[in-house]
Amino acid sequence: MSTTLKLFLITTFLSGLFFANPALSLEIKDRNEYLIDVRSDDGDIYLNRFSAHKKIDPLDLDINGFSEIQWNFDTTELEKMITGLETQKIFWNYLYASQSIQYISGQMLDHMAFDSDSNSIDATTSFGFYVPFYENFALQLIEQFSVNLERGRGEYCEMIAEVTYDFKDSYSFGIGWRHTDRIHAFDSDYVTASLELKF
Repeated sequence: MSTTLKLFLITTFLSGLFFANPALSLEIKDRNEYLIDVRSDDGDIYLNRFSAHKKIDPLDLDINGFSEIQWNFDTTELEKMITGLETQKIFWNYLYASQSIQYISGQMLDHMAFDSDSNSIDATTSFGFYVPFYENFALQLIEQFSVNLERGRGEYCEMIAEVTYDFKDSYSFGIGWRHTDRIHAFDSDYVTASLELKF
């Protein structure tokens, strides 16, 4: 087992102890998303992301531990599996930036421009714009860029636009569009539908 992987697993375990502390008030989210491949070059995808969030109000920070799976209906395989930690900072109520580090495995690594093992460690930087409008509706625009930390090279970037409707504080529904650029490999465009449950 590589030193990088050992360090990542230890960090994930210690953060799990932090999040499991009953004295902490955590928000649990379970996001389910269906991506319809409009170019027919990749296949429809199901995404599930489970996360536990801790808000630090004085700093407008959100720290969360998460796991995510990505299932491709054309290949009938798990295309991506992720476990990681993310920190998000909110600016002026409408803008946010986040940084995550995660352990990733799955078929998605086959599309990289460099030789990779069946698993790796990468980091994702995200910038987002959140605009509420008309009662419980909101528009989100997000750009994400992922870098492989073991190779020091870009893996992929995504641009996401989504309109969401919040049903009180318990769940929200969204419809949107996603463009995925696999650097030095094929691109994909998807129409998306999502349901996020909040506990």
